[in-house]
Order: sequence, then structure tokens, then C-alpha cells
Amino acid sequence: MGEKISLEYFQNFSVFIHSSQVMAKQLGVIFPVRRAPQFQSFEPRTTLLDAIRSSICHKNKLLLLVDGELSLKLIEKIFFLNPELTIQSNSLSMRVISQRHKIPSQPTCVKTLEEHSGMIFSVAFHQRFPFMVTGSVDKTAKLSLLSPDGLSATSVETLKGHRAAISCCAFHPIAPILATGSFDGTVKLWKIGPDGSTATCVATLLIHDAVWSVAFHPTAPLLAIGDSNNTATLWRLSADNSSANCVATLKGHTYWVHSVAFHPTAPLLATSSADKTAKLWLLTADNSSANCVATLEGHSRSVESVAFHPTASILATGSGDKTTKLWKIGPDGSSATCVATLEGHSNGVQSVAFHPTVPLLVSGSWDKTAKLWRLSTDNSSATCVATLDGHNREIHSVAFHPTAPIVATGSGDKTLKLWR
Repeated sequence: MGEKISLEYFQNFSVFIHSSQVMAKQLGVIFPVRRAPQFQSFEPRTTLLDAIRSSICHKNKLLLLVDGELSLKLIEKIFFLNPELTIQSNSLSMRVISQRHKIPSQPTCVKTLEEHSGMIFSVAFHQRFPFMVTGSVDKTAKLSLLSPDGLSATSVETLKGHRAAISCCAFHPIAPILATGSFDGTVKLWKIGPDGSTATCVATLLIHDAVWSVAFHPTAPLLAIGDSNNTATLWRLSADNSSANCVATLKGHTYWVHSVAFHPTAPLLATSSADKTAKLWLLTADNSSANCVATLEGHSRSVESVAFHPTASILATGSGDKTTKLWKIGPDGSSATCVATLEGHSNGVQSVAFHPTVPLLVSGSWDKTAKLWRLSTDNSSATCVATLDGHNREIHSVAFHPTAPIVATGSGDKTLKLWR
């Protein structure tokens, strides 16, 4: 390395804007700059966002991140405010990685929420708003507002209406909409108020069988639901997200569908089941149906959770067999090969999640712990770098904050913990 960053470099750069917070003090320390006349004719305003959103090189995933966040002001400083600005990329990567992304040997629990009267089955963060939600056996979901640094959360609303345990929660990727799934055989859509302190149920979707998982499509008006009838269903959302109609029932699993997840960019849906398999489904062009194109076999017990890597062709599966597997998805999405089996938990893995920008995976387990795994450059392996130990019972759900260096764990001990 040592070459100067250009637009072409950014097109293969692992950058995604998650925060517009000003980090001026850090910029002066971490990002020394020098002038270069070759940038005088650079006009980034019409093409920069396209470059940033383009395919991401996993090797450089940490380069422009500061404390787990990417400052929009940083991008402006590099490109907009001074067109002659350049950075020696090797110096940049060395400084940011060494100064801002050392994984502590033991992350610290910075907040414990004790709002529920029953086990917490699900936790989720909104990608754009400072919202967090937990779903519980107590038949309620709790909506919380997060502090700007993600280190604290305040419960502001209790969502009531389900007649049985809430097993899963998911936020719409853009709109202030929340979906909650329950063992009562329904999924409810909730519209969150402008200040985040209220939530109103706008639709109840009848599934008729216990619901285990829900997921919104990242760009299309589509919701996937996994149920105890051994199926996953696709629901098309209305323009205002106030209703949804079932457009497809995906059959193929022989036992309950525990987890569903959409690929961030490809037309793929992943499902996992108590039948010990995960499946890949190729969505039709109009998202009205999907065909099973691959069945992932290798786990010896129920596959409890699936998660797609945010940029690489990798799927993670967590299983009751105490392991998490990494699968490399083929170029056309019709195949997947297991490239790594992560061992370390002493009981079944209940939940897995990838960090949106940093090469980390988190797994939550019946052994009462969560583990952080650092992915290799080519995503073909991962090393456990930290164990989060503090819950008194099993961990049912894990989630990374979209911008802050925070991971949330929801447990059978009725608490939600935030770890930094």
C-alpha cells in the first residue's frame, strides 16, 4: 500500500455512512493530510455516495471508522472542503486500526435493563433512528430510546396486544415501523411516533401458527415470516406500511422455521429450521415468490439462527449443536459451502449477528454467554476475541448497534444488557 486514495480506490473501499456526527477533534489527531494537485479537478458531489455504497473490500473494513462510526464530516473534510486533500492509505489504516479498533479482552457491560417480567426472546436496533426494542415471554415488547453514544437506553413505551409470548422483533430498514411476531400466531405492525415515545398498532397479520421469526427486506416492501407450520411466508407491504398481504408460502423444511433473513443486496432469502438445515431461496423478479436453490446441511441439531454478512457472500448459521458455521455462497446464489465451524460455546447457539461495518460476528448461547469472533480477511475463518459473561440464564438474542461499538444481549434472566 502507500498509494494515494482516489475515487477508484473508494469504489473498492469498505465504507458505509452510518453517522453524521462531527468528530473534528479526532480528525486532527488520526488523519494527518497533505496536498496533492492531482485532486484539483475532482468533482465528487455527484458520484461520492455511489462510490461509497458500491461493493466493499472486506480487508479494509476498518480504515475510515472511528469508534465504530463513520463521520459524514470526515468524508466532507477529505473530499468536499479541500479538493487537494489526500491521505497515505497505509498510514491511515495503521493509525485507525491501532488507535480505534482494539477489541478489549473483556468488553464491559454499560447498561442493564430490567423492564420485562419474563424471558427476553428478541432484541433489535433501528438502522436510522435511535430506537431499540425487546420482545418477551411476558407478551409485551418494550420500545427504548438510545442515547447518542448508544451507552444508555430508556424504556419509553410498552407494546401490548399479543396474547402469547413475543418471539421476534424487527424494524423496517427506513421507516419508523416495527414488526413483532408471537406464539399467538400473529405478526403486528407498529407505527412509531415522531419523537419515538409512542407506538400504535396499524396491522395484525394472521399466520395461524406460532411465529418464530420476522425480517424486513432491505429495499423492497416485503416481510418474511417463519412459523411452526414448517413454512416461511412472504408478505407485501402497502405503500404506507399500514397493511400487508401474503403473496407466497415457501415450503421445504420439515420442522419449525426458526429464523429468516434477507440478503442485503442479492435477491436471496435464508431460512433455518429445527430440521437441522438452512435453505437459500431465490426471489422472483417481482418478489411475489421464491424458489429453494440450496439446502445447507452439516449441523447435527436444530439451526436456530441465520445472518448474512453485510458485504461479503457469507452466511452464518447458529445451531443447537453448540457451533456456528460460516458458509460461502456461490456466485449465482444457488450453492453454499461451509468454510468454517466455530467452536467454543458449551451449549447451543441461539442467535448470531454480523457487525455492519467491522469484521466481527457475535453469537449468543444457552451457556449464558455471548462471544465475539473476529473474521479473517477472506472470511474463511474466525477467532474468538472476547466472551461476554454476565447473564444468569441463556442468551436468546444478540444484536449490534448500527453505529456505536455496542452489542446488545437479551436473556432468559429477563434482562437486556448493552456491552461496549
